[in-house]
Amino acid sequence: SFIHLVRSRGLARRRWAGRVPGSMAAPCRTAAAATAVAMAGTRVVALRSARRCNAALLCAAPLPSTQLQEPRAPARRHAPALSAGPALSWGTGGLGGAGGPCRCPTASFSSPSSSSSSSRPPPDGDDSTTMVQLSKERHENLLESEILHFRYAMKPHPITLQQILAQHDAAALREFLLEELPIRWSRRLHLIESMPRWSEFPHMRVIRSLYSDAFRRLRMIPLDDAERFRSTLQSIKRRNSNMLMHVTRGTRAMKQTLALSDEEINDFLDDFLTARIGTDILSSQYLAITRPGGATSVIDPECDPVSVVREAAAEARRLCTHHYGYAPPVDVVDVGQVRFPFIRQYLNYIMFELLKNSLRAVTERYSKEEAAKRPIRAVVCGDDATVVIRISDTGGGIPLDAMTRVWSYLYTTAKPQDGDGTVE
Repeated sequence: SFIHLVRSRGLARRRWAGRVPGSMAAPCRTAAAATAVAMAGTRVVALRSARRCNAALLCAAPLPSTQLQEPRAPARRHAPALSAGPALSWGTGGLGGAGGPCRCPTASFSSPSSSSSSSRPPPDGDDSTTMVQLSKERHENLLESEILHFRYAMKPHPITLQQILAQHDAAALREFLLEELPIRWSRRLHLIESMPRWSEFPHMRVIRSLYSDAFRRLRMIPLDDAERFRSTLQSIKRRNSNMLMHVTRGTRAMKQTLALSDEEINDFLDDFLTARIGTDILSSQYLAITRPGGATSVIDPECDPVSVVREAAAEARRLCTHHYGYAPPVDVVDVGQVRFPFIRQYLNYIMFELLKNSLRAVTERYSKEEAAKRPIRAVVCGDDATVVIRISDTGGGIPLDAMTRVWSYLYTTAKPQDGDGTVE
């Protein structure tokens, strides 16, 4: 196995390939975690291994001011009008006017049978907010128009991990996220809709529905309701926990049905997964700093890579044993204790995927007795500027005739796990 991450267009583009255990977890090309290496202010380089020995070399060096920035949404020839409906409340600058984007807490549903909306403007000089009665259908139309407005008229704000690490004011971060997350989600919706015939594929419709619902729920939260904001954010993260599965199955189905090229699929997944990591880090940071007695940041300023690798190795070996009946040993070698600021959960995911690939390669190549004599080796070393994690095995390496395909997200040697021929 080996890793390859490059930076281009100011974004972290990642493609990494390796062996995927036959019935073990997600395909490695989903690579959401691999992106996090570059997103977390590190430089990653790759080393190709010998043909007969899988090896992964992960070199991480600090990078200044790496930004969590959304990819630019695909351009359309004719942008729709942004005045699709009135604002939901007065005194807020309308749909993102001079007073900022409007909030929706004052909107209420009228009878489902009612299709009209009624409102009365406030008297001159009255700055108070007036209740607006809306039908459910009208309310949905207004929220759709807001999605269009956020998509075309507002831009996401780049923010570095250094700035996130220094942010401990929950109220300020909440105010920022109430505007920032809807902007990023609206662009994610546009990214989905930019795919040809996306609405014909059930998994793509599910993705669109999840992000549309997240946008609506967040826009209904008052600025000062911290408890409701936190519970809503937790709920959204739980509902979106299977997002990678939907993305993988949806893009695979589109590729098979529409004969899309690998380049089209890879470009879409590059943008989608990069954007998803950015919003996940922002929301996780807020949940971390508002958790009573918990961590004060999603970023661990003293991340211990050795402990992360050992945890990932134990988890991967359990999974390998479950599916194959046995697992080769994993030797973790600590060459000098190193610590560096990183997002622990992302490093764990990267290491788990690489170790899982190595375990599968060895178990499929050797018997239980032989595999016990061929441990996977993980070496962790570094200095003040660089952290290196190298994983090697004797599983046979990557065939030369597959080298041109290993950078594709949907390429895998794993066997399908269900009737539709997909690999999780």
